[in-house]
Amino acid sequence: MHRLLRLAAIISVTSASAAAVGAQSAGDSTISLFQDCGATAIENVSTAQSRLLVRAALDPIIGCDVVKATHRTGDYTVEVRDTVRGNLVVLDGTLRVRGTVSGSAIALNGAVVIDSSGHVLGDVVSAEHGATITPNGRVDGELRTLDAIAPLTANTVAGPVTGTLTRLMRTAAWFGVLILIGIGVLINSGDAMQRVTTALQSGMGRNVIVGLLAQLALLPLLMLTCILLALTLIGILLIPFAIVAYVVAVLGLLVLGGLAAAQMVGAGIAPRRPALSERGARLQALVTGMLLLSVPWLIAAALTSMPMLAAAVGTLALGITWLAVTAGLGATLRTRGGTRSHEEPWGVRRAAPSGTPLPVVPPKAEWLTPTPLTGVVAVKRPTATTGSGSSR
Repeated sequence: MHRLLRLAAIISVTSASAAAVGAQSAGDSTISLFQDCGATAIENVSTAQSRLLVRAALDPIIGCDVVKATHRTGDYTVEVRDTVRGNLVVLDGTLRVRGTVSGSAIALNGAVVIDSSGHVLGDVVSAEHGATITPNGRVDGELRTLDAIAPLTANTVAGPVTGTLTRLMRTAAWFGVLILIGIGVLINSGDAMQRVTTALQSGMGRNVIVGLLAQLALLPLLMLTCILLALTLIGILLIPFAIVAYVVAVLGLLVLGGLAAAQMVGAGIAPRRPALSERGARLQALVTGMLLLSVPWLIAAALTSMPMLAAAVGTLALGITWLAVTAGLGATLRTRGGTRSHEEPWGVRRAAPSGTPLPVVPPKAEWLTPTPLTGVVAVKRPTATTGSGSSR
């Protein structure tokens, strides 16, 4: 119990630390995004406007053009003889072009007005208030209008460091939850998990084949069940409940098999200490196996900043997990959900749930007939006779 509480405390403290690091690194993440777009930090804009630029840069229509640009706040006018080289972005105001913009003219939370003498060589993008082009105004690119763009909060601005920490914490939290579930299953159904683990230790090949066949039969079996229920009116009403029960049963088998596979891996890696009890040794094997299975996922999460390498490691982790769950599912089915030994043939009916046949007590003989077998023998009742030859 103390170890369990310690594990929960570690998960909570680590999650809180990750949140604090994420909040503190929001500004660094904004700078990192600007650098990814090939621009340096933007000056003369407020923090909210910087986040507005980040949000616009994440938009697929605007993209990095909003970062690699000249930035102005409030209403701004490009006069007739003025030329702005590159992109021009106006934040929280109206952009009026009377001169020339060699790039795109972008207004975030504002309008774009192209006068008759104005010329924009790129695109015209306006968020919230639209764009107006006079008859003689020229736009060489496209005209795009968007809805209002709200600035991102500090917690939603994710850079490489924050994204990696988030992935790491999410992966650790998932495996922490699985360990807690495994402890609960070990406490309540430890014997069933041990039978599944024993079946896994007997050989992986047969278990993988049975698990793979079971996965292929999951959907057809569900469809067949629904078709059979649809033959009757009552069965049609029971189809939603049958689907829910089927999904819950399948998830239960997958969880039991996956936990048993982790326990098998942990038992093969970590030797049992002599001082541990049987339940303690099972718990040690379960936790060790879960930690080993989590290593590839944690490595993939740590490589978030390198997408190709992270995808390769993530694929490897997925394959290892799938193999473990498939073998565990096969062992679970071979042991009838952990209720029988894998060596026990199908069709054998047990005399009692405990496995010990109940003693057969023959019934007493006197209860088999209405008349006891021992006692006074009944005699024939005398009857009166008539006739000349009778005597008294």
